[in-house]
Amino acid sequence: MESENLSSQPEKRVALVTGAGRNIGRAIALDFARVGLAVAVNSRSNRTEGEAVVREIEAMGGRAMYVQADVGVPEEAVDAARLVEKELGPVDVLVNNAAVRPHTPFLETSLEEWNWVIGVGLTGPFVLTQAVVPGMIQNGAGLVINIGGRDGHVGMAKRIHGSSVKAGLMGLTKSLALELGPDNIRVNLVVPSFIDTSRPKEWYPNWEADSRLDKIPLRRLGRSEDIARACTYLLDAEYVTGQTLHVNGGIIMP
Repeated sequence: MESENLSSQPEKRVALVTGAGRNIGRAIALDFARVGLAVAVNSRSNRTEGEAVVREIEAMGGRAMYVQADVGVPEEAVDAARLVEKELGPVDVLVNNAAVRPHTPFLETSLEEWNWVIGVGLTGPFVLTQAVVPGMIQNGAGLVINIGGRDGHVGMAKRIHGSSVKAGLMGLTKSLALELGPDNIRVNLVVPSFIDTSRPKEWYPNWEADSRLDKIPLRRLGRSEDIARACTYLLDAEYVTGQTLHVNGGIIMP
């Protein structure tokens, strides 16, 4: 039987976007809705933000639902996937965007903090992907997009756990692309850098956007919408899998 491509019947496609209450995740959810996907909007704790994104999607005539879950807790991640399947249908597109990014010197990083960051950023994508792939196989097609980070490629002081997560996502992406390719499931990594987003002051006390501009060939910070468009491109890029797509204004040219 010929497999169904994601480009067919877009109004029936279902996407689950983690960490979608604000910034990059929100932009991805809105852009997916713009091209006709039903979108499950996930956040860990801020229901108000997540439900606001759902209302934005519904205002443009789309289908959406809010799913509150901490994807760093395996049971919650699986329950979230099952709830989306029940309410919207099998997940065709999974975007693993949720992450936590504390800044802590290496010698002060506790095992508890390490496990927290790894749990949300790497174990969460593993568990969620494992939960939705059977439905993708049954449907004959699927797409997983992992959201990486510049620190996974160049490292970052005081972010040993965050850098390890982003580097680990690259390995996860390539391995899954090899294993799931025969089932017409594509897996790719989108890597932002210096995106102009709202940032917790306790994690980014010295974030000064303008000071970074001279390092970027395009001389501007990225926008959340730049990352969203890269993800939307991948929806129908049917011969692209196992790839790392850098969206960074030229600051990294691997």
